[in-house]
Amino acid sequence: MLLSVPAAFVSCEEEETTDVSNDACLDQLETLSDILYEKTLVFSNNATPSTCSAVRTAALNLISAAEDCGYGYLYTEQTQFWLDYDCSVFD
Repeated sequence: MLLSVPAAFVSCEEEETTDVSNDACLDQLETLSDILYEKTLVFSNNATPSTCSAVRTAALNLISAAEDCGYGYLYTEQTQFWLDYDCSVFD
């Protein structure tokens, strides 16, 4: 749901990995989902280009991890949405 709507961003980005091992795939997807949710909350309280960029990065990292887990085919449209999303509108 958060992947299809621009959401919160955090200007202070955490390192996010998209390298997902098969045995921990769902746990890592859950962790990346939590990161996306947190960044979405920050963005909703402070919509800036940097918080937008943080949400965009978190969304793309989650999608990339989903691809690594074999679920990427579900997110083709969302991937393009986030690749095309222009965070400069929040200047």
